Amino acid sequence: MTASALVTPEELMAYAIDGRLSKHALAGLLTHAARKPFYDACAAIEMKYTEACRALDDPCLASGCSAEGERCLQPVLNAGIDYYKACGAAWATLFAAVANREPSWRVMVTSYALL
Repeated sequence: MTASALVTPEELMAYAIDGRLSKHALAGLLTHAARKPFYDACAAIEMKYTEACRALDDPCLASGCSAEGERCLQPVLNAGIDYYKACGAAWATLFAAVANREPSWRVMVTSYALL
């Protein structure tokens, strides 16, 4: 059975939107040119979580926020699967365009053992 028989682009995008794939795995399935917009989108998502955390004025460290002016990992960790879903949705938008797909994406999906 070939990789193309295992997963379609639509199925892969659904996995991503469901938050079932890491940012690293998703980035590897995009062309080099499409990776920067993807990472930029995830950075914007991370910043939204950081800003929402700061707005609570309840820092996760006793000494205050550990990432003044930067993205902070703790709010992203607290977001859990919602973060992966948001990055997955940004990725799916890019992956929907065939020109943004790494040519060997089907082989890569098989090696990740997604199914």
